[in-house]
Amino acid sequence: MNELMRWVSSQPQATEFMPEKLTRISPIGKTPDLTSIQAPDFWKSPSTNKLLALRFPLNFGPDLDLNPSKSIVLGGMCLLTTIDMKRIYRKEISFESVNDFAQWFLSWYPRIDQIHDTVGVPPKSIPKVIYATEDSFFADRISSYTGLPKDGVQSVLRDVHEQQAHPILERYLRNQGYKGEVSTIYTSDVEEELELATSIWERMLGIKFRGGDRNFAKVELMYTGIWLDILRLQNSASNYEAGVIFEAASKMILKGWLKLEEWFSQQAYGEGANRNLGIAGYLPFITLQGDSSVLSYSDVPNFSNFKTHEIPDSEMPWYVANMLFTKKSVVDNGPLFLSNKDAAYMIRSDLFQYYEK
Repeated sequence: MNELMRWVSSQPQATEFMPEKLTRISPIGKTPDLTSIQAPDFWKSPSTNKLLALRFPLNFGPDLDLNPSKSIVLGGMCLLTTIDMKRIYRKEISFESVNDFAQWFLSWYPRIDQIHDTVGVPPKSIPKVIYATEDSFFADRISSYTGLPKDGVQSVLRDVHEQQAHPILERYLRNQGYKGEVSTIYTSDVEEELELATSIWERMLGIKFRGGDRNFAKVELMYTGIWLDILRLQNSASNYEAGVIFEAASKMILKGWLKLEEWFSQQAYGEGANRNLGIAGYLPFITLQGDSSVLSYSDVPNFSNFKTHEIPDSEMPWYVANMLFTKKSVVDNGPLFLSNKDAAYMIRSDLFQYYEK
């Protein structure tokens, strides 16, 4: 275990994301400690410094010949965090029109924690990253909360993501050394495919998803081999034999899933319908309050405040763990090794690289 993760594992904020919470996607046989999580030789990346859980198909193993150039990395961007969706629902944040919503969203999106948690930094041998942007799903919910037309909200979410967030995510990955292709697929582009796939999945499970659960079921499909088939239909992954979901572990804790846990018991990663799919989870963006999704957009660095946002001294060790996990000094000595002044300077410099055009 590196000193970065040794410090993290001693902090109460991180206990929710430690391996005992990830037994359903950890190696078969026993709940591992951090030191037992070993990636195949080709799976070396900066995010490995914060790896919490790992489950690869057998043909990802070091004894078998799988060409990394035929594999892709998968992730997903949550457009708004839990707390901000709740604030919209409670009318604490309100909009008079689609244009009003657009101006608000454009002013701050994306947050740095959204960028961090979308996808892990892939090994250099992986040629492509594809991450899902759930524009249609979030538009459904925002429209129901606000009364704004779904089409207008969806257009704003998609346009602002394409204009601001995708380039920032690309710069973030480039800064960490990744050179491959980075692309997104919007759920609004695969609505028919997701609807058909969900119907097929219902037949396989012997159940029927009702009402709002249907969109949640479609998100669950993105953690199965069926998602790879949808991507192939879109020519997004037609040349690739296998995929690895590489996301923050907070997205991988299976609390609240409708049928995914049951599905894993029938079709484990590397088996059956999931035979060409693996999953790896890294430490999510954490603050003193825990998972950063409990913080509103103005409480973390974002598109509008990255030049002025001051990180409190009490939060600095967490921001070092969140953002400077690629630094050898941090991995070898832990987040407390850097002075607050040095850490603040390094973090601010990185933020400028991500957010400045």
